[in-house]
Formats: sequence, C-alpha cells, structure tokens
Amino acid sequence: MTSNRFFFNSMKEDLRHKLWMIALSSLGSFLLITVVWLIWWSNQVGMEELLENSRSHMERDKYVFAMIEETISFFRDFVTAMGGIIAIVGAIITGLFGFRYVFHKNMVDAYHSLPVKRRTLFAVGYLDGFLIWLVPFLFFYLPTVAMGAGFLGQLGGTGQEIRAVILTALLTLVALTVAFLLVYSLVLVAVMLSGNILNTLMSMMILGFGGISVFGIGYTFFAVYMKRFYDAWDWSGIAYTSPLFSAPALLFWRADLGGNLPAFWGKLAVSFAVAALLSWCAWLLYKNRASELAEHGIRNKVATSLMKIIVGMVAGMGGWLLFTLLTDNMTIVWGIFGLLLAGIVSMGVLNIIFTMDFKAFFTRKRLMAAVLLASLLICFAFRWDWMGYDDYLPGKKKIAQLGVSVGEFSNRYIDSDAEQSPLQGMEFQDADAIYSYLECAVREETDWDYWLSVPTRVTLNSGRSYYRRYQINKEDKALLWPIVTSQEYLKYAFFLDQEMIKDCKEFQLSRVNQDETFQIREYGPQVFQEIIEAYNQDLMEDPEGVFLGRGRRLACMSFDILDRDGSSPVVRISVYDTMEHTVEALRGAGCEKWISELNPEEFVSVTLNLPYGFDQDMSEEERIANAREYYGVPLQTEEGILPEEAETSYENTQMKVDREYNWSPALEITDPAEIAELCGLVDYAGPSRSDRIFQEGCTEIYGIDKEGSRQRLYLPMGVLPEKYILRFGNCS
Repeated sequence: MTSNRFFFNSMKEDLRHKLWMIALSSLGSFLLITVVWLIWWSNQVGMEELLENSRSHMERDKYVFAMIEETISFFRDFVTAMGGIIAIVGAIITGLFGFRYVFHKNMVDAYHSLPVKRRTLFAVGYLDGFLIWLVPFLFFYLPTVAMGAGFLGQLGGTGQEIRAVILTALLTLVALTVAFLLVYSLVLVAVMLSGNILNTLMSMMILGFGGISVFGIGYTFFAVYMKRFYDAWDWSGIAYTSPLFSAPALLFWRADLGGNLPAFWGKLAVSFAVAALLSWCAWLLYKNRASELAEHGIRNKVATSLMKIIVGMVAGMGGWLLFTLLTDNMTIVWGIFGLLLAGIVSMGVLNIIFTMDFKAFFTRKRLMAAVLLASLLICFAFRWDWMGYDDYLPGKKKIAQLGVSVGEFSNRYIDSDAEQSPLQGMEFQDADAIYSYLECAVREETDWDYWLSVPTRVTLNSGRSYYRRYQINKEDKALLWPIVTSQEYLKYAFFLDQEMIKDCKEFQLSRVNQDETFQIREYGPQVFQEIIEAYNQDLMEDPEGVFLGRGRRLACMSFDILDRDGSSPVVRISVYDTMEHTVEALRGAGCEKWISELNPEEFVSVTLNLPYGFDQDMSEEERIANAREYYGVPLQTEEGILPEEAETSYENTQMKVDREYNWSPALEITDPAEIAELCGLVDYAGPSRSDRIFQEGCTEIYGIDKEGSRQRLYLPMGVLPEKYILRFGNCS
C-alpha cells in the first residue's frame, strides 16, 4: 500500500511540473475535436426542418441515410486526421520533455540520487506522458461521440446505426492510441540514447525514417536500372521499419479502411507490437544509462554505427543517382564522385554531432571506408546487373505456375495489384507455354515498332514467386495467346459471376451514333442475368471468337460491376455476330434493333478519309501507299502492278476536302451497290480494349443518311477492297 501511494504521489508531483503540457493537450483536443464537431453540426442546422418538409418517406430516408454516412465519416475520417495531429505532436512533445532532466547534469544527479529505483522513475515518466495526451483527449472526445449519437437519434436513426457510429469512434480511438505509442516510444528511445536535444532529434529522425529510406533508395535503384522491374513490394509491411512513417500510415489505413476490418486489425496488432518493443528498448537504455551522458552526444557505439551506416549508404547512393542523372548517365565517374561526396559529408557531420566535437569529422575512418565501398559495390551491381535480375530465367522443371496481367486484354480495367487480378490469382501450369514465353521475354531487347508491357508473376516449385514486367514485341505476341486464352486467365479477366452483377443498377447498349440505357430494376434482373450467362457461355465455348471478333461487331454493352476487390470498374463487352448465345439472349430480351444489320438504303454516301495532316502535294503513288498503310491493305502483287480487275469507273466517286479532318482528302462513295458493299464490311460499334493486341484494330469512316446526319462506322483493318485504295491515287 505504501509503495502504491508513493508511486501515485510521484506521478502527481511529476504532473505538477508538466501543467503546461496538460493545458496544451487540452487546448488541441478542444479545438480539433469538439470545436470541429460543433462547426460540422452547425452546418446541419435545419436538417430536421428539411426532413419534416420531405415530400415522401423515400426522400426522407434518403436524407437520413446520407446524414448517417456523413456522421460515420466524421468519426472515421475527420477525427482520424485531426486526432492524428494531436496524437503525433503530443507524442513528440511529451517524449522530448517528459524526461528532460536527463539532458542536464545537475537535474539527472538529483533524480538518480533519490531513494527510488530507476524502474519506478521510468514508469512514472512514461505513464504520465501517455496520460497527458489520453485524458484530455477522452475528456473532449467522449462527449463529442455522445453528441454524434444523439444527433442520429434526432434524425430517427435506429439503434443499430447509432451503435455503428459508436463502434467507428472507438476503433478510431484505438488507432490513435497505437499511433501515439509508436511515436512516443521512438522518441523515448532517442532521448535515452542521447545527452542533449540535438542528438535526440538527429537520432529520432534517423531511427524514425531510416528503414523506409533504405527501402526507398533500393526501390529507386531498381526502377532506374532494372528494365524489367515490377513493383510488387509490400509497402504496408516495410512501413513498420520506420515508426515515424508507420504511425501516419496506420491512420491512413484507418481512414481508408474500405470494409477490410480483419486486415486492419492485423496491422493494428503489428503496430502495437512494434510500439511495445520500442518501449522495452527505451526502458533498457534508461536502465543502463550513465549519468555522465548528460549534456554530451551519443556514446552507444552500436547505435551510432547503425545510424552512420544507414545515413552513409542512403546519402551515398542518393549522391550517385543525383550526379549520374545530372550528367545524363553518360559516365560513372560523376556517379562515383557524387557517392563519395555525399557519403563522406553525411557521415562526417554525424561524427561531429554524435561526439559534439568539430575535430571528429574523420573519426571512425574504417567504418566510413567500409560503408562507402559497400555502397559503391551496390551501385556497380545495379549499374551492370551483377545479380542477373533482368535476364533471370529458371529451368523449365523449376517452374510451377504463371500469372500475367494484360490490362488491355480484358472486358474491364483490372488493377494488377488487386488480390483477384489475373497476375495474383491465376495458376497457369502449362510448362512448355510458360517456358517459351519467358525464354522470349528475357532475351536482349531490340528496336521494336510495337511492344506490349506485361506484368508477370512466376511461381517456382519451391513456393517462391518473383515478379517482372516483360516487354513482348509484335512478332512474338503469339506466345501470349495460349496463356491469355486459358481458363485461368478467362476467370479473372473476362468471366462475370453473379456476385459481380448483383448490385448492377443499369446497363447501356451502343452502336454507330446511338445508345440506350436500361434500368435493370425496370427491365428485369433475370433478363440481364440471362444475357450475362449467355456471354459467359460464348466465352468458354469459343474464346477466340470473343477475343478476335471473327465476324462483325454488332454493338457494345457496358455497365458497372462490383469487382472482387470492392471496386466498381466499367465492363465493356463487344457483341459479335459469331457470339450465338449472346445474340440470341439479346434478341429474346427485346433488343433486336441493337443486333440487326444496318440497312444500306438508309445512306446516301459513305466517306473514306486519309490520315490526319495528309500532305496534298503527294504524288499518286505516295497517296496510294499512304491509303494502303492507313487501311491496312497489303499490296496485291509483288511488283506493284495494278490488277486489271481494279480498273473501275469513278463516276460515282468524288474526291473532296474534309474540313473536320484537317483538310485531308476523302473519297465520297455514292454508288448504292458500293455503299451496300461497304456496309457489309463495317463494324457497328467502336474498337474494343483488346484491338491493339491480337486484332489489327479499326479505321473510322462515316456515312451520311437521308436526313443529312453523319453516322460513324468502323472499318476493320485490311478488309477494304483494293479498288478503293487505288481511287485515292486516280481521283482529283
């Protein structure tokens, strides 16, 4: 009992000397929590009157739901941001000044001469610093939470909704507490290492950001020097190496929770464990701290060596990058100069600060030389890829499976880093196809006219996975075909399950110059599901027909879905006349006009353009070659002699200047038979996402209908008859 009374009396006495901290903490909590809430709440004045004047229960429910969401957002986002400022600043202030006596010889001698164990002194100072932040924060925060719950009650919120606000506020409080402990414990470690405030601040910055800086400079070198580098680093795990970085990161994860509560609890637990470890280190350092350290630098050789190594390597490698970039990476001499300059200066300055002696710039020469040499070797290793990163190719028997992400080759945008993306989820296991693809991907790059960037994950039999971003040229893209047409890839990039479309509210059909939006609730959810099931059936039975579009593109269907990672990408499906099940489902759903062929009799002319910025001074041969390239039509004979059947009358063909296309020449076809011929070749909807990979794409042309309206059409590359190409050279 006496011991407990003595402990609490010590806490009271310690707090009496820290009243200014309590006042500052109270002021910050009041202004950034309570006052901010009152301002937010005052902006909602009149909401009750608005609800009373609502025209319907549906309108009232809409307002109530919006206010509930905003209130929850306040305690999740605003409190996390404002409370995070209070917590981090409070942790730094209480940590630096809570044990301020250790920086003064007379004060530390007085404290350590007291008949009190160091464990008690540390516990008193540690607990008081924590309470100086926590108690004022709770004093203003808990009434604010109560006001928030009461506000929802006035709006007619249910008990479950009020409970959701309270739980949100409590989870935010837990996150703020852990963030405070992270920074607070780190500051105490720096205080116990140092004998003055300058060394404390320096060590706090190095220990607080050193880990993330090491990974950051390594990441930069990979990005600069490795041509096939793909960022698959787990930055959420790396963040724990730097408490001054992980504390704000934890608060960001709290505000950006996104419904993934178990993952956040895991991050919270790891952050708390790091904070506890730092607190334990602070206690050990204080327990063994010499009183003579006061008003000096840092005498812990292990700590000073560690900090010099971190700063020396980061500064040296940063100097290498800076000087090589300034000289356009033409010579490594400047890189070596920058490394030596930055490394020597940074480590020399640390020598001065840690010893508080200007003569100590070149002390610990061996450590300085070792750090500079190691940094130089690392730079050389990246510069010439000594590790074989870019050209790494495991043996065929060592490869277990493959995952790729071809963003353009899908019916929607897919984030490669998402857990359910093809890169992360698919398990393609055809060893021959995998090895042929990788063998081509790692070969020396050449000057390609076309290449495709493909993030790739390779999993070995050992269970280890590595990631690369390979560039596949146009000639070798066929190596991707067996991979991206596999059931594994289709499942993640094209297939649509019922879970994805259950929250879809509308879909749109479009072709030529018209589109129509269908509300699924009114149109019929079951009908929409049948269309999607028909599309999936076409996809699985004939993926080549879906991908390559063997036939004519009739229409484009687009809608939002709920993806597996919680996002809502837009799905765009090109409907071809070869997709029998999809066409039949659309016909049965009453969408006949969207899948029927165009009537050529509706058009009075069809116009074929030449490229934007066409040079009118070209010769006939140059004009024909230009048109041939633009429409993807190959030369009919090896010698370039025009076939006799290409000789035709131009009576119904005119050459005009099209102002919309920057005064480029355009063929205006008016012959009804030729209009019908061209209408039989065109697609009725725009290019799809995969056109640039396994299709040659389309060229946009247009037709003029009887009402004088212009309608855009899409002519697949290579299908335009030769006779139209020749007319670009013979018409004037």
